[in-house]
Amino acid sequence: MRMNNIFNKVIVLSLIFFISCSTSNKFIVVDYSKNANLELMEQEFSKSSGSGKLIAKGQTNFVSRFDFISTRNSSSIVFRDFLGRKQFLIEIINQDIRYVDMKKRQDIDIENFSNFFPMATKIDAKIYKKLMWGVPDTFKNMDVTMKKEFMISTRLNTLDDRNLIDELIFSFNNDKQEYKLIFSDRTFFK
Repeated sequence: MRMNNIFNKVIVLSLIFFISCSTSNKFIVVDYSKNANLELMEQEFSKSSGSGKLIAKGQTNFVSRFDFISTRNSSSIVFRDFLGRKQFLIEIINQDIRYVDMKKRQDIDIENFSNFFPMATKIDAKIYKKLMWGVPDTFKNMDVTMKKEFMISTRLNTLDDRNLIDELIFSFNNDKQEYKLIFSDRTFFK
């Protein structure tokens, strides 16, 4: 009799837990076959451009708006400070990445840029390009050692029957620091 009471309590608590989790969020089944593919996108379009914002929360707090443009061979991202002034530029030509402090008007190394966005040391030219084009599998082949340093979560948006990255969250130090990339606008040009 006593085991039945304990078992019933466990079932009731489990149901309450699952009901409370499911009522606060909207879950949708994602059709992964509709995920954007960089090679197919580049065959159909000549460039991707748009804007968004980078939000840092935790030990470092800021919001930086950004604009981006990406073609087959080159890409750039311009980050702005809270007053709208150009702060940093990431310029990518083929596989070469250049970081520029726009306020000082000088090139900086990746270590200096990573003070602003620590993920920079883990992102290569192809990953930046995939992010700008909205490709969901951008971090699919990530090195296991990187997965231990931070956690990535994504939110997808469907545009023209393609799943695209709409939001990307990098969580560090057991969720004590978070960097969120939100793509508020993305346009493809033929």
